[in-house]
Amino acid sequence: MYWKQEIILIILWLWRISTGLQVVLCIRLAANGLWRSYPYFFAYIAALATESTILMLLDHSKVLYKVWVVTRAILLAVETAAVLEIFNRWSDSFHGIGKFGKQLLLVLLVIATGLCLSTVPINWSTRGGVFAIAVFLMFVVNRAVHAGLATFLILMLGFYSKFGGPVARNLKRHTWAMTAFVVANALSYFLLASKNYGMGNMLLQAIATGTLIFWIMALRRSGEVPPETPKNPQAWAEAEEFNRQLIDFTDTFKQPRRAVERK
Repeated sequence: MYWKQEIILIILWLWRISTGLQVVLCIRLAANGLWRSYPYFFAYIAALATESTILMLLDHSKVLYKVWVVTRAILLAVETAAVLEIFNRWSDSFHGIGKFGKQLLLVLLVIATGLCLSTVPINWSTRGGVFAIAVFLMFVVNRAVHAGLATFLILMLGFYSKFGGPVARNLKRHTWAMTAFVVANALSYFLLASKNYGMGNMLLQAIATGTLIFWIMALRRSGEVPPETPKNPQAWAEAEEFNRQLIDFTDTFKQPRRAVERK
């Protein structure tokens, strides 16, 4: 149908535009020296631009999916590191919470993987060989990682919106943009898995384009200076108590393991 061809063209153009914006963002981060503050984020955007460029050049090639499996594996690892980079910047004020956050992220990724596996038809037949299974698994892992990262960022924003101290404007803007970007990716991959290809790809490219423009405009060298605003003593005491409870909660899982190790 004609309207479907128009949607495909719009998606392709948005993909090209977002790839160009990724290059511009990398240049901006390098020029402003912000790549030192967010090295994993810089690496992630650079890797995204590289992946998109390679896939565009390999369009309709027989090796396209093989390349995609490799580039996706690299990108998911770097993207996870970029999200943890944000969390580590926010958690500087809370001693010990960093370990809890990493354990929480691991749990969320395991749960998301289980949910993704339970909501897609699994065909372990040998048609297509080992490579077909590798592609299928990468689709599942791709969905699971984005679902886990999206949930983690939403929970993190909820916690630090209530308890967090003053942070640099860049970090706040970057966190909100990364959350929107990852959530949109998670929703898009869910739509694609549900065979809503047009809507899924349109959402993926539209949100990517919007967040890239925001990052280019919003992240500035002056935004790295943290605001000197007075802390609310009561809110800070509540945050410290909640932080202590989280650490104690984590320690309860370590005690049985220590007892076993002593035996």
